[in-house]
Amino acid sequence: MNKFKISIILFLECIFTCYGKVSFAAGSAIDYPFNTLADAFGSIGFNPAAKGNSFFVVTADVHYGFKGTDGMLTTIHEVNDLDPHPAFLCVDGDMIFNASPSFGIVPTPELRLTAINEYKAFKKNIDLLTPEVRLILALGNHDTHPQEIDPEIFWEVFPGYPPYQSFDLSGMHVIVLNGHSTGYIDPKQMEWLTNDVRSIPKDQNVIIFVHQPSMSRRVRERGIPKAITGAFKDHQGMIWLIGGHEHFNDQKVFQLSKTKLVEHLITCGTANMWGGPERPGYWIYCLSSGKVVGRIFKHRTQGYRIEPKPDLNSAENVPMPFDHLENIIWKTMVGKDDRNYLTYAQAGDCLNYWANIKELAYRIPLKDGSNSCTKIAMLCDYPNMKNLHQEGQYFLSSDLTNWQEIKLEDVQFDVLIFLIPENFRQSENVYFKFIPSGEAYVGGFALTP
Repeated sequence: MNKFKISIILFLECIFTCYGKVSFAAGSAIDYPFNTLADAFGSIGFNPAAKGNSFFVVTADVHYGFKGTDGMLTTIHEVNDLDPHPAFLCVDGDMIFNASPSFGIVPTPELRLTAINEYKAFKKNIDLLTPEVRLILALGNHDTHPQEIDPEIFWEVFPGYPPYQSFDLSGMHVIVLNGHSTGYIDPKQMEWLTNDVRSIPKDQNVIIFVHQPSMSRRVRERGIPKAITGAFKDHQGMIWLIGGHEHFNDQKVFQLSKTKLVEHLITCGTANMWGGPERPGYWIYCLSSGKVVGRIFKHRTQGYRIEPKPDLNSAENVPMPFDHLENIIWKTMVGKDDRNYLTYAQAGDCLNYWANIKELAYRIPLKDGSNSCTKIAMLCDYPNMKNLHQEGQYFLSSDLTNWQEIKLEDVQFDVLIFLIPENFRQSENVYFKFIPSGEAYVGGFALTP
């Protein structure tokens, strides 16, 4: 695959997100009123040297190895020059590009070597960070691949570096997670996360670094919202989740069972990369006595601005797969129990969803519903909505030989609903085939009356 095609895939798979916007409209004027970080600190009354206070710097998506990007040397030099120094510098994923250049891709031996060399280039630069500033690394979707649990390619250059960890800073608990290449929290890591959250006071405020900010998603990268809502179901302290991945600045507030979570998307830290209007840049978080008291964005060339406090009254519920589908008789979720029903897939296997789908077919067991089922529901993120009703995409068969095209009846909350034709309803099994006419992700199937 040539670099131009890879670039197009990266653009398409990331730009169509559940947010559908950036924090500032493209072309609108963005004001950076402060020339120095000291001036920005002063404007919010923050003294980084005061007892109980600290600050850190976070950037993401520096993509060493992606053609035309310039890495993060500028950020490293600026952090080194700060006085006082931040407590740490976090690179929140996508340090490189070719460990998995697109969703579901496992690198060839040649691509694996390319990824190792990209890590070496990144390390050559990051080694210039002053030892007075702790380095925190979180793995992103381009830093690992779907067949890795332990980050073996990353460990070729950073041997033994923990893929997830936690520590305390200025009264806050900081958690670094490995979202893998697919927004998946593996069982061992989930056990660690659950125990880590249980070990802290229920009212302690928490900062989470994970590359994929996917709390809004029912399909793609849905492993992260499942993990976060589960691990923090009894927690009462405020949670800040900081992620990159989408290459623009934005935020949303979510309601968990007993607290609120602010999901903060941050723009990429390298030049000549697609994304929102504020790229490239990095963020400074100001902490005092267990709270986030300020957030400052530094544009590489234009200066600093203060980020307004999030509107906690705007909290949304965390969406879950099929959460608005009533009277489910049968369902199967990709990555859980679906291999008993999978017929074939020409698609990227992302563990708990399919991506880059060319053709996908599943056996749907109508007998499990005692032949009372009339509708098939497919959990599907289909970013280009205008393609949804195009012909030649949805088919049913009772024998995998003769296929009948069916129409999409309804779309609601990432669920595509199809009426089962009368001539299929007495079959023991039917086979559903999906040939999307554009980018699509599939996470499961269900049957309803």
